[in-house]
Amino acid sequence: MSTASPRPALAGLALLALLALVAWGPPAAAHEELLSSDPSESGVLETLPSRAVLTFTGAVAEVHAVTVTGPDGSVANGEATAVGAEVRQNLWAGPDGDYTLTYDVLSSDGHEIAGEIRFEVGEGTPVTGDEEAAARASSSSSDPAPDDALRGVVVPAAVVLLSGAAALVIRQRRREAREPA
Repeated sequence: MSTASPRPALAGLALLALLALVAWGPPAAAHEELLSSDPSESGVLETLPSRAVLTFTGAVAEVHAVTVTGPDGSVANGEATAVGAEVRQNLWAGPDGDYTLTYDVLSSDGHEIAGEIRFEVGEGTPVTGDEEAAARASSSSSDPAPDDALRGVVVPAAVVLLSGAAALVIRQRRREAREPA
């Protein structure tokens, strides 16, 4: 009496589980990003500071550009400098009004980080910490991203399938080892 070997099916199942693990594996390590800025996003300042400071989550390898533009144009004074995780840009005095600080730097992990920060100089209505926290809470969702939710199901299922396939292969090999040739 002959029985079909389960090896091709088990190999296919193991390959499918492995592909699922690779496709929805853990996310890559996070890249460096802007941690804080002075002036801060949406900040209201009485006077323009003499220096803008950007702090990143890791060291900055190269500064491509930092500009600070207000109602009368650029107020950047000289070239921006990077010291570790900080980028500093000296500023000229400027009039009251809206300002935009744009940055483009290369992090030590080789990835470009670019963005902009808007702030105001002069008499405005500063945003309090409670109002800012409430605005952040209302604009962000507590639901996980779809990829994260899917990963939370697919990865454990792939691990179970792979473990099951491995157990079946081991069981079959033990059975074949016990049968006389």
